[in-house]
Amino acid sequence: MPRHRALGGMVFLALAFGLVGGASAQMKMTCEEFLVQLASHRSGEAKAKAEIAQLDEEIAALQAQVDEMQARIAERNAEILALVGATEAEVAEFGRRLDALLQQLEGLAALAPEELMWRRSELEMAAEDLAEMKMSPISALPEMKAKIERAGQLIAELMVRAPRDLTYEVMRGDHLWGIASKPEVYDDPYMWPRIYRANKDQIDDPDLIFPKQMFNIPIAIGENQYLVTAGDFLTKIAQEVYNDPTMWHKIYKANRQQIMDPSLVFPAQVLDLPE
Repeated sequence: MPRHRALGGMVFLALAFGLVGGASAQMKMTCEEFLVQLASHRSGEAKAKAEIAQLDEEIAALQAQVDEMQARIAERNAEILALVGATEAEVAEFGRRLDALLQQLEGLAALAPEELMWRRSELEMAAEDLAEMKMSPISALPEMKAKIERAGQLIAELMVRAPRDLTYEVMRGDHLWGIASKPEVYDDPYMWPRIYRANKDQIDDPDLIFPKQMFNIPIAIGENQYLVTAGDFLTKIAQEVYNDPTMWHKIYKANRQQIMDPSLVFPAQVLDLPE
């Protein structure tokens, strides 16, 4: 028995020393791999830094080109401003005015045809503003020229959609009151006198009209005019136009030919408005 125990102890020691030796070898391999990876990372870092330095040089060169180009643009803009005889502030103000006009025209373009016809005077004023802006040398600048062409195109399209008047063919059973009440005409029966006044050459009696007659239906009014509607009176109109009801006498004096009594105005009358 003692001999067997001694032999077993020797075997155990041999196995123990073998395991320790294997673990040491494994630890030694891991350290070597770490050093290899560290060296690889350091090499990659150095390469990346070199690439970054090269990119910084390229960025600096590009920035220099951008600065040079901006300087040329500034110089060219100064030459252009000198040619049109305007300052940067004046050009900026012209641009804001032009943008506002375009916004106004785009708003009108979004309206229904019948509403657009009622606001034709606003469209005509916009056309006058555009014509005035075209007279400015600033309008020759490329950016402004493109916007002015767009505004002109919009005005031309809207003028077609908003005629100054319409044509209506009388049908059997029609009467001026009924024609004026039609949505495509005035949508207001009290406006019948306007049709009568516009077609006196073919209407002898406003109560007697005939099928197939072609009536002119005026829609637009002038910039300094006012279309009387049901419920209007001079002080009310003066309050709306001048923000002062006591100014009614100015409207009365300017329209003495069609206002017999200053306390009595009628729907469909078109009154001139003094400045």
